[in-house]
Amino acid sequence: MTRRKRKKRWSYNAGHRGRNWVRAFEKPDGSLHLEWMEDGRRKRLFLRHVSTKDNAKRKADELAVEFIKLEGESRVPITITQLLHEYVKEVTPTKSTSKQGHDRRALRLWRSFFDSQPELGRRSERKAGSLDRIDWDRFISQRTSGEIPGWPKRVKNQQVSYDLKFMIAVLNWATGQGIHGRSFLATSPWRAEVRRSQKWTMPRELNPHRPGMTSEIREALIARAPSWQFGLALLLQRETRRRNSSIRQLMWSDIDLEAEEVTWRGKLDKSGKENATPLTHRAVEALRNAPSRGIGRTPVFPAATNPRQPTPRNTFQIWLRRSKDSWLRSVPEEERKLLQARLRGVGFHAEKRAGVRDSDFRALPPVIQEAMAGTRYETLRRIYDEVTPADIRRALQAVSSGN
Repeated sequence: MTRRKRKKRWSYNAGHRGRNWVRAFEKPDGSLHLEWMEDGRRKRLFLRHVSTKDNAKRKADELAVEFIKLEGESRVPITITQLLHEYVKEVTPTKSTSKQGHDRRALRLWRSFFDSQPELGRRSERKAGSLDRIDWDRFISQRTSGEIPGWPKRVKNQQVSYDLKFMIAVLNWATGQGIHGRSFLATSPWRAEVRRSQKWTMPRELNPHRPGMTSEIREALIARAPSWQFGLALLLQRETRRRNSSIRQLMWSDIDLEAEEVTWRGKLDKSGKENATPLTHRAVEALRNAPSRGIGRTPVFPAATNPRQPTPRNTFQIWLRRSKDSWLRSVPEEERKLLQARLRGVGFHAEKRAGVRDSDFRALPPVIQEAMAGTRYETLRRIYDEVTPADIRRALQAVSSGN
Protein backbone atom coordinates (compact mmCIF):
# COMPACT_ATOMS: atom_id res chain seq x y z
CA MET A 1 0.00 0.00 0.00
CA THR A 2 1.46 3.33 -1.04
CA ARG A 3 1.19 6.25 1.33
CA ARG A 4 -0.28 9.42 -0.12
CA LYS A 5 2.17 12.31 -0.12
CA ARG A 6 1.00 15.15 2.07
CA LYS A 7 0.50 18.38 0.20
CA LYS A 8 2.83 21.13 1.38
CA ARG A 9 1.06 24.32 2.40
CA TRP A 10 2.25 27.76 1.33
CA SER A 11 4.41 29.78 3.75
CA TYR A 12 6.76 32.78 3.61
CA ASN A 13 9.55 33.75 6.04
CA ALA A 14 10.54 37.35 6.75
CA GLY A 15 13.32 38.71 8.96
CA HIS A 16 15.95 36.62 10.73
CA ARG A 17 15.45 33.77 13.18
CA GLY A 18 16.27 34.69 16.75
CA ARG A 19 15.77 38.40 16.08
CA ASN A 20 12.80 39.58 14.00
CA TRP A 21 11.53 36.40 12.33
CA VAL A 22 7.92 36.45 11.08
CA ARG A 23 6.20 33.73 9.05
CA ALA A 24 3.11 34.10 6.87
CA PHE A 25 1.37 30.80 6.18
CA GLU A 26 -1.82 29.27 4.83
CA LYS A 27 -3.99 26.85 6.80
CA PRO A 28 -5.80 23.88 5.17
CA ASP A 29 -9.03 25.91 5.07
CA GLY A 30 -7.28 28.58 2.96
CA SER A 31 -7.10 31.22 5.70
CA LEU A 32 -3.89 33.25 6.05
CA HIS A 33 -2.01 33.78 9.32
CA LEU A 34 1.19 35.28 10.78
CA GLU A 35 3.39 33.76 13.47
CA TRP A 36 6.48 34.99 15.35
CA MET A 37 8.40 34.40 18.57
CA GLU A 38 7.84 36.62 21.61
CA ASP A 39 9.46 36.05 25.02
CA GLY A 40 10.35 32.50 23.97
CA ARG A 41 6.77 31.66 22.94
CA ARG A 42 5.18 31.26 19.54
CA LYS A 43 2.50 33.88 18.78
CA ARG A 44 -0.06 33.71 15.96
CA LEU A 45 -2.38 36.22 14.30
CA PHE A 46 -5.29 35.49 11.93
CA LEU A 47 -5.22 37.89 8.96
CA ARG A 48 -8.97 38.35 8.90
CA HIS A 49 -9.13 40.92 6.12
CA VAL A 50 -6.25 39.61 4.00
CA SER A 51 -7.22 37.35 1.13
CA THR A 52 -4.10 37.15 -1.09
CA LYS A 53 -0.68 35.68 -0.43
CA ASP A 54 1.06 38.82 -1.71
CA ASN A 55 -0.71 40.90 0.94
CA ALA A 56 0.19 38.31 3.59
CA LYS A 57 3.84 38.54 2.55
CA ARG A 58 3.68 42.34 2.81
CA LYS A 59 2.20 42.11 6.31
CA ALA A 60 5.01 39.75 7.39
CA ASP A 61 7.66 42.12 6.03
CA GLU A 62 6.05 45.10 7.77
CA LEU A 63 5.91 43.29 11.11
CA ALA A 64 9.57 42.19 10.81
CA VAL A 65 10.59 45.83 10.21
CA GLU A 66 8.49 46.92 13.19
CA PHE A 67 10.29 44.41 15.43
CA ILE A 68 13.64 45.93 14.39
CA LYS A 69 12.36 49.42 15.29
CA LEU A 70 11.08 48.23 18.68
CA GLU A 71 14.39 46.54 19.37
CA GLY A 72 16.26 49.78 18.71
CA GLU A 73 13.90 51.83 20.89
CA SER A 74 14.07 49.44 23.84
CA ARG A 75 17.82 49.09 23.88
CA VAL A 76 20.59 51.24 25.34
CA PRO A 77 23.57 51.15 22.91
CA ILE A 78 26.42 49.48 24.75
CA THR A 79 29.76 48.02 23.71
CA ILE A 80 31.15 44.65 24.78
CA THR A 81 33.69 46.37 27.04
CA GLN A 82 31.03 48.51 28.72
CA LEU A 83 28.72 45.52 29.21
CA LEU A 84 31.42 43.39 30.82
CA HIS A 85 32.35 46.19 33.22
CA GLU A 86 28.68 46.86 34.07
CA TYR A 87 28.19 43.17 34.92
CA VAL A 88 31.30 43.02 37.10
CA LYS A 89 30.25 46.25 38.84
CA GLU A 90 26.62 45.30 39.49
CA VAL A 91 26.47 41.49 39.73
CA THR A 92 29.92 40.25 40.74
CA PRO A 93 29.89 41.86 44.25
CA THR A 94 26.83 39.73 45.14
CA LYS A 95 28.82 36.50 44.60
CA SER A 96 31.22 34.60 46.84
CA THR A 97 34.88 35.62 47.01
CA SER A 98 36.04 32.83 44.70
CA LYS A 99 33.29 33.61 42.14
CA GLN A 100 34.22 37.29 42.21
CA GLY A 101 37.79 36.38 41.35
CA HIS A 102 36.58 34.19 38.50
CA ASP A 103 34.39 36.96 37.06
CA ARG A 104 37.27 39.46 37.04
CA ARG A 105 39.59 36.93 35.38
CA ALA A 106 36.89 36.15 32.81
CA LEU A 107 36.49 39.87 32.04
CA ARG A 108 40.21 40.16 31.28
CA LEU A 109 40.13 36.96 29.23
CA TRP A 110 37.22 38.03 27.03
CA ARG A 111 38.61 41.53 26.47
CA SER A 112 41.95 40.05 25.45
CA PHE A 113 40.18 37.67 23.07
CA PHE A 114 38.10 40.37 21.36
CA ASP A 115 40.94 42.89 21.12
CA SER A 116 43.22 40.32 19.45
CA GLN A 117 40.85 39.80 16.50
CA PRO A 118 42.32 40.83 13.13
CA GLU A 119 39.13 42.67 12.04
CA LEU A 120 38.55 46.03 13.71
CA GLY A 121 34.80 45.41 13.60
CA ARG A 122 35.15 42.34 15.82
CA ARG A 123 36.98 43.97 18.73
CA SER A 124 35.61 44.85 22.16
CA GLU A 125 34.42 48.37 21.25
CA ARG A 126 31.71 47.04 18.96
CA LYS A 127 28.04 46.71 19.99
CA ALA A 128 27.36 43.86 22.41
CA GLY A 129 24.36 42.72 20.39
CA SER A 130 26.57 41.95 17.38
CA LEU A 131 28.08 38.78 18.87
CA ASP A 132 27.56 35.84 16.52
CA ARG A 133 28.54 32.27 15.65
CA ILE A 134 31.97 33.38 14.39
CA ASP A 135 32.84 34.78 17.85
CA TRP A 136 31.63 31.54 19.46
CA ASP A 137 33.69 29.24 17.23
CA ARG A 138 36.82 31.44 17.33
CA PHE A 139 36.80 31.62 21.12
CA ILE A 140 36.57 27.84 21.44
CA SER A 141 39.43 27.35 18.98
CA GLN A 142 41.74 30.03 20.43
CA ARG A 143 41.04 29.25 24.08
CA THR A 144 41.64 25.52 23.56
CA SER A 145 44.91 26.08 21.70
CA GLY A 146 46.20 28.85 24.01
CA GLU A 147 46.25 31.52 21.26
CA ILE A 148 44.59 34.31 23.29
CA PRO A 149 47.23 36.94 24.25
CA GLY A 150 48.08 36.72 27.94
CA TRP A 151 46.44 33.29 28.26
CA PRO A 152 48.94 30.93 26.60
CA LYS A 153 48.01 27.82 28.57
CA ARG A 154 46.07 25.17 26.65
CA VAL A 155 42.87 24.29 28.48
CA LYS A 156 40.41 21.43 28.26
CA ASN A 157 36.82 21.57 27.09
CA GLN A 158 35.44 21.86 30.62
CA GLN A 159 37.26 25.17 31.19
CA VAL A 160 36.24 26.51 27.77
CA SER A 161 32.61 25.65 28.55
CA TYR A 162 32.92 27.45 31.89
CA ASP A 163 34.22 30.59 30.15
CA LEU A 164 31.45 30.51 27.53
CA LYS A 165 28.80 30.19 30.24
CA PHE A 166 30.13 33.37 31.84
CA MET A 167 29.55 35.34 28.62
CA ILE A 168 26.11 33.73 28.18
CA ALA A 169 25.23 34.85 31.72
CA VAL A 170 26.40 38.40 30.98
CA LEU A 171 24.29 38.60 27.80
CA ASN A 172 21.22 37.15 29.52
CA TRP A 173 21.58 39.65 32.38
CA ALA A 174 21.81 42.52 29.86
CA THR A 175 18.32 41.77 28.50
CA GLY A 176 16.77 42.71 31.84
CA GLN A 177 19.10 45.51 32.90
CA GLY A 178 19.72 49.00 31.58
CA ILE A 179 19.03 52.65 32.34
CA HIS A 180 15.92 54.86 32.18
CA GLY A 181 13.71 51.81 31.70
CA ARG A 182 15.56 50.70 28.55
CA SER A 183 17.47 47.41 28.56
CA PHE A 184 21.03 47.03 27.30
CA LEU A 185 19.93 44.24 24.94
CA ALA A 186 16.47 43.41 23.64
CA THR A 187 17.50 39.76 23.27
CA SER A 188 20.72 37.85 23.82
CA PRO A 189 22.53 37.05 20.56
CA TRP A 190 23.72 33.83 22.22
CA ARG A 191 20.38 32.76 23.73
CA ALA A 192 19.52 29.06 23.90
CA GLU A 193 17.03 28.98 21.00
CA VAL A 194 19.61 30.50 18.64
CA ARG A 195 22.26 27.99 19.69
CA ARG A 196 19.84 25.10 19.32
CA SER A 197 18.44 26.15 15.94
CA GLN A 198 21.92 26.71 14.47
CA LYS A 199 23.41 23.66 16.23
CA TRP A 200 26.14 25.49 18.14
CA THR A 201 28.12 22.97 20.17
CA MET A 202 29.18 23.50 23.77
CA PRO A 203 32.61 21.88 24.39
CA ARG A 204 32.36 18.82 26.62
CA GLU A 205 34.87 16.38 28.06
CA LEU A 206 34.32 12.91 26.62
CA ASN A 207 36.27 11.17 29.39
CA PRO A 208 36.67 13.65 32.26
CA HIS A 209 39.02 12.69 35.08
CA ARG A 210 36.92 12.66 38.28
CA PRO A 211 38.85 10.67 40.86
CA GLY A 212 37.41 9.52 44.15
CA MET A 213 39.21 9.62 47.49
CA THR A 214 40.83 6.33 48.52
CA SER A 215 41.50 5.33 52.13
CA GLU A 216 45.26 5.40 51.51
CA ILE A 217 45.23 8.96 50.10
CA ARG A 218 42.89 10.22 52.83
CA GLU A 219 45.05 8.87 55.66
CA ALA A 220 48.23 10.24 54.10
CA LEU A 221 46.75 13.70 53.60
CA ILE A 222 45.29 13.86 57.12
CA ALA A 223 48.61 12.74 58.63
CA ARG A 224 50.27 15.76 57.01
CA ALA A 225 47.43 18.24 57.52
CA PRO A 226 48.26 21.55 59.25
CA SER A 227 44.91 21.61 61.15
CA TRP A 228 42.44 19.22 62.79
CA GLN A 229 39.68 20.91 60.76
CA PHE A 230 41.09 19.43 57.55
CA GLY A 231 40.73 15.83 58.74
CA LEU A 232 37.27 16.33 60.25
CA ALA A 233 35.99 18.00 57.07
CA LEU A 234 37.22 15.10 54.92
CA LEU A 235 35.61 12.55 57.22
CA LEU A 236 32.27 14.38 57.36
CA GLN A 237 32.22 14.81 53.61
CA ARG A 238 32.79 11.09 53.13
CA GLU A 239 30.20 10.07 55.72
CA THR A 240 27.48 12.56 54.70
CA ARG A 241 28.24 12.71 50.93
CA ARG A 242 27.74 16.49 51.02
CA ARG A 243 29.75 19.27 49.35
CA ASN A 244 32.60 20.96 51.16
CA SER A 245 30.75 24.32 51.16
CA SER A 246 27.91 22.80 53.21
CA ILE A 247 30.29 20.97 55.57
CA ARG A 248 32.56 23.97 56.09
CA GLN A 249 29.69 26.28 57.12
CA LEU A 250 27.98 23.90 59.56
CA MET A 251 26.90 25.39 62.89
CA TRP A 252 26.52 23.40 66.08
CA SER A 253 22.84 24.38 66.01
CA ASP A 254 22.52 22.36 62.77
CA ILE A 255 23.67 19.19 64.54
CA ASP A 256 21.68 17.04 67.00
CA LEU A 257 24.17 14.58 68.45
CA GLU A 258 21.52 12.88 70.61
CA ALA A 259 19.25 12.18 67.64
CA GLU A 260 22.34 11.64 65.44
CA GLU A 261 20.97 13.98 62.80
CA VAL A 262 22.14 17.03 60.85
CA THR A 263 20.04 19.76 59.20
CA TRP A 264 21.36 21.14 55.92
CA ARG A 265 20.41 24.77 55.38
CA GLY A 266 19.14 25.41 51.87
CA LYS A 267 20.89 28.76 51.42
CA LEU A 268 24.26 27.06 51.91
CA ASP A 269 23.60 24.08 49.66
CA LYS A 270 23.85 23.98 45.87
CA SER A 271 20.41 22.33 45.65
CA GLY A 272 18.84 25.23 47.57
CA LYS A 273 16.73 22.78 49.59
CA GLU A 274 16.73 22.40 53.36
CA ASN A 275 16.54 18.87 54.69
CA ALA A 276 17.77 16.69 57.52
CA THR A 277 19.71 13.45 57.21
CA PRO A 278 20.97 10.92 59.78
CA LEU A 279 24.61 10.92 60.85
CA THR A 280 26.66 7.73 60.91
CA HIS A 281 28.13 6.58 64.21
CA ARG A 282 31.58 7.41 62.87
CA ALA A 283 30.54 10.99 62.08
CA VAL A 284 28.88 11.42 65.50
CA GLU A 285 32.00 10.15 67.28
CA ALA A 286 34.24 12.49 65.29
CA LEU A 287 32.04 15.49 66.10
CA ARG A 288 31.95 14.64 69.80
CA ASN A 289 35.74 14.52 69.83
CA ALA A 290 36.20 17.79 67.90
CA PRO A 291 38.64 20.13 69.71
CA SER A 292 36.28 23.06 69.23
CA ARG A 293 32.80 22.37 70.68
CA GLY A 294 30.17 25.07 70.76
CA ILE A 295 26.51 25.79 71.40
CA GLY A 296 23.93 27.36 69.09
CA ARG A 297 25.13 29.41 66.15
CA THR A 298 28.80 28.64 66.67
CA PRO A 299 30.76 27.29 63.69
CA VAL A 300 31.90 23.67 63.77
CA PHE A 301 34.96 24.92 61.87
CA PRO A 302 35.72 28.34 63.43
CA ALA A 303 38.02 30.78 61.65
CA ALA A 304 41.30 31.58 63.38
CA THR A 305 40.79 35.34 63.08
CA ASN A 306 37.10 35.36 64.02
CA PRO A 307 35.81 32.25 65.88
CA ARG A 308 32.20 33.31 65.24
CA GLN A 309 32.71 32.90 61.48
CA PRO A 310 33.39 29.65 59.55
CA THR A 311 36.90 29.03 58.23
CA PRO A 312 37.15 30.48 54.69
CA ARG A 313 37.17 28.19 51.67
CA ASN A 314 40.59 29.45 50.61
CA THR A 315 42.07 28.32 53.92
CA PHE A 316 40.85 24.77 53.34
CA GLN A 317 42.36 24.82 49.86
CA ILE A 318 45.69 26.05 51.28
CA TRP A 319 45.67 23.18 53.80
CA LEU A 320 44.97 20.70 51.01
CA ARG A 321 47.80 22.06 48.88
CA ARG A 322 50.27 22.03 51.79
CA SER A 323 49.32 18.48 52.71
CA LYS A 324 49.89 17.31 49.12
CA ASP A 325 53.22 19.16 48.88
CA SER A 326 54.39 17.65 52.15
CA TRP A 327 53.56 14.15 50.91
CA LEU A 328 55.30 14.73 47.57
CA ARG A 329 58.47 15.94 49.30
CA SER A 330 58.55 12.84 51.48
CA VAL A 331 58.79 10.34 48.61
CA PRO A 332 61.87 9.60 46.47
CA GLU A 333 62.20 11.72 43.35
CA GLU A 334 61.68 8.77 41.01
CA GLU A 335 58.24 8.11 42.59
CA ARG A 336 57.14 11.75 42.67
CA LYS A 337 55.67 11.94 39.16
CA LEU A 338 53.59 8.83 39.73
CA LEU A 339 52.25 10.23 43.01
CA GLN A 340 51.51 13.59 41.36
CA ALA A 341 49.39 11.77 38.76
CA ARG A 342 47.47 9.97 41.52
CA LEU A 343 46.80 13.22 43.38
CA ARG A 344 45.72 15.18 40.30
CA GLY A 345 42.09 16.21 40.73
CA VAL A 346 41.87 14.80 44.26
CA GLY A 347 40.32 17.42 46.52
CA PHE A 348 37.48 17.72 48.99
CA HIS A 349 34.93 16.83 46.31
CA ALA A 350 36.73 13.52 45.77
CA GLU A 351 35.27 12.46 49.14
CA LYS A 352 31.72 13.08 47.89
CA ARG A 353 32.51 11.11 44.72
CA ALA A 354 33.85 8.21 46.77
CA GLY A 355 30.77 8.27 48.97
CA VAL A 356 28.19 8.21 46.20
CA ARG A 357 30.13 5.56 44.26
CA ASP A 358 29.99 3.18 47.22
CA SER A 359 28.12 0.01 46.20
CA ASP A 360 25.92 0.09 49.32
CA PHE A 361 24.90 3.67 48.59
CA ARG A 362 24.16 2.89 44.93
CA ALA A 363 21.84 0.10 46.04
CA LEU A 364 19.56 2.57 47.87
CA PRO A 365 16.35 3.85 46.19
CA PRO A 366 16.99 6.93 44.00
CA VAL A 367 14.87 9.22 46.21
CA ILE A 368 16.97 8.26 49.25
CA GLN A 369 20.20 8.87 47.35
CA GLU A 370 18.97 12.36 46.37
CA ALA A 371 17.98 13.24 49.95
CA MET A 372 21.25 12.06 51.44
CA ALA A 373 23.64 13.56 48.88
CA GLY A 374 21.70 16.77 48.17
CA THR A 375 22.11 16.05 44.46
CA ARG A 376 19.59 15.00 41.83
CA TYR A 377 19.64 11.30 41.05
CA GLU A 378 20.15 11.97 37.33
CA THR A 379 23.30 13.96 38.17
CA LEU A 380 24.52 11.22 40.50
CA ARG A 381 24.04 8.67 37.74
CA ARG A 382 25.42 10.74 34.87
CA ILE A 383 28.26 12.69 36.54
CA TYR A 384 29.27 10.97 39.77
CA ASP A 385 28.64 7.30 39.16
CA GLU A 386 31.49 5.22 37.83
CA VAL A 387 31.57 1.56 36.85
CA THR A 388 34.95 -0.07 37.36
CA PRO A 389 36.15 -3.46 36.07
CA ALA A 390 35.83 -4.74 39.66
CA ASP A 391 32.15 -3.67 39.72
CA ILE A 392 31.49 -5.51 36.45
CA ARG A 393 33.29 -8.61 37.73
CA ARG A 394 31.25 -8.67 40.97
CA ALA A 395 28.00 -8.23 39.04
CA LEU A 396 28.85 -11.06 36.66
CA GLN A 397 29.82 -13.35 39.55
CA ALA A 398 26.52 -12.53 41.30
CA VAL A 399 24.57 -13.44 38.15
CA SER A 400 26.54 -16.65 37.70
CA SER A 401 26.05 -17.73 41.30
CA GLY A 402 22.33 -16.96 41.01
CA ASN A 403 22.04 -19.38 38.13
